[in-house]
Parts: sequence; C-alpha cells; structure tokens
Amino acid sequence: MIGVDIVDLTDQLLKPRSVREIGFISHPYDHCPKGTDEETHYWLLWAAKEAIFKAERSDQSFSPREIEVVYSETESERLHYRGKWLNEINGYSILKKGHIISVAATANIEAVKWKTFKLNTPNQPQELRDCFQRKMGPGYQVLSDAAGLPTIKHDGITWPASVSHHHHLGIVAWIES
Repeated sequence: MIGVDIVDLTDQLLKPRSVREIGFISHPYDHCPKGTDEETHYWLLWAAKEAIFKAERSDQSFSPREIEVVYSETESERLHYRGKWLNEINGYSILKKGHIISVAATANIEAVKWKTFKLNTPNQPQELRDCFQRKMGPGYQVLSDAAGLPTIKHDGITWPASVSHHHHLGIVAWIES
C-alpha cells in the first residue's frame, strides 16, 4: 500500500510550530535531518507520519506519537526515511518550492508514481480528481474502493492510491504494477 501527504509551508493559515509542538507528535526514536529548523522539523515529521498512516490503510485512529520516523540518507532532492507503526515502511520527503511532499509505501517505494496539482476552488477533493483525470488522460480515473479509500483505475485495472490536499495544493500517488 502507499500513502502521501503534502504541506504548503507558504500558507498564511499554517500556524508556526516550535520544539513544544514537536513534542506533541514525536515518537521517542524520531530523527530528522541535521540542521533542520524547528518549523521544517515539525512538518517533515507530520507529513511522513501522515503518509505512513495512509500507507497502512488501517481502521485505527491516527496517533502521530505512535509512528516512528527516522530520516537517513539524502539523494538529490529526496530525504529518505524509514517508518514504523504497524509495519516497517520506507518513504521519502521532498522540500520543494515552499512545500513538503511525503510518500510512503509498504512495497517498493521507487515504484510509486505521483502528480501534484494547483487547486483553485473550495471543492478541492473533486477538483483534485478532475485535474488528475485531465492531466493523465481519459484512461485514468480516481475512484474509491469498498472501504471508501482512493484507487486509480486505468485500462480496466485498479490500484490502491493515496490522495492529499492542503488549501491550494493537491497530490495523488499510486503504484502501477
């Protein structure tokens, strides 16, 4: 399974975060890259934990303090991490143009495909689906499975997907195998 989260660091509604707030979401073994300022540290952990939670596709409630995130190597623009909650999960985060994209997968993380979109309307979930279908072409659809979780359908084949949106940004991720 896969999970994805996006955080817009330029959003005026985003509250400043400090060491105190990091403590509210931190697992004892969490580790962010050296030199990361408090604000970025908080949002790197948050985005990775959200992506891990979504990748698990569990019916348990989201509790960020129970999810361990350890960032390790940096490869070009990707900050790789390992996460642990119900299972061991690999992922990466990208800090890019004022936002953080975090992707996690229980399978091969390199097989994950994703697209980001600018959103302009208050109905962001529907706009995100529409943007995805326009950019990917008529063979792609964003649907939901029996549990209401997102899927991508292409040429009659359906794959698990993950969707996230944050004010005027959105992302859709999936694995085509």
